[in-house]
Amino acid sequence: MTTRSQMLGSWQLVRFESRDTATGSVCMPLGDDLQGLILYTDDGFMSAQIAPGGSGTPLAEPAGYIAYTGPFHVDEQAGIVHHEVRMATMPELLAGPQLREVHVDHDLLTLSATLTDETGTTARSTLTWQRATP
Repeated sequence: MTTRSQMLGSWQLVRFESRDTATGSVCMPLGDDLQGLILYTDDGFMSAQIAPGGSGTPLAEPAGYIAYTGPFHVDEQAGIVHHEVRMATMPELLAGPQLREVHVDHDLLTLSATLTDETGTTARSTLTWQRATP
C-alpha cells in the first residue's frame, strides 16, 4: 500500500507544534485548543483549514485562520508530499510548492517541515492529524 493511498480521505487536526531546532523549546502556534481539517482526494487535490478554537467553536475573527488548497502529489521514495497551492489565506504559501515530510501510522497522519524565519530561527513544525469520522 502506498503512502498516497493511505493519505486519501479526511483528517482532523489533533496537534500543531513548533520546535526550535537550536534550543529544543516547543510552542503551540495556535494554542492548545484548535481545530483543523485536511482532505486528500483520489483525483489529486487537497484542502486544508486550521484555526484556533475547539471543534464547533465559531470563528469570532479570522486571526490565525489558515486555509489553502490545490493539487498534491507524493514522492513515495523520499516520503514527501508536495502541496501545489493554488489558493491560500497566506500569500507566502503561493510562492512555491509546500513540501511536507509525511508519515501515516494507522489512523494518524503526520506532516512536518523545517523552516527558517526572517530572524534566522529554524523551527520544525509538526501537525498530527487523526482520521476523521462523520
